[in-house]
Amino acid sequence: MDIVFSDHAEFQLKKRRISKELVKKAVLNPQSIEPSFRGRNLLRSMIGDKLLEVVIKTEGSVVIVITGYYLN
Repeated sequence: MDIVFSDHAEFQLKKRRISKELVKKAVLNPQSIEPSFRGRNLLRSMIGDKLLEVVIKTEGSVVIVITGYYLN
């Protein structure tokens, strides 16, 4: 599985000070997955005491990270 980051994700993750490595861990081993609109999925994973949510879209064997943010 290849994980690629959209330009939007690159910008937002940098702005929010969330490392790509944390996002990759959440994508590879999410604690929950919920369907979203336009064929996207919301992946959630606890990182320390924070809940990281990553929005992805899958195209074949490629996972495209749309954005990521902490919920709390």
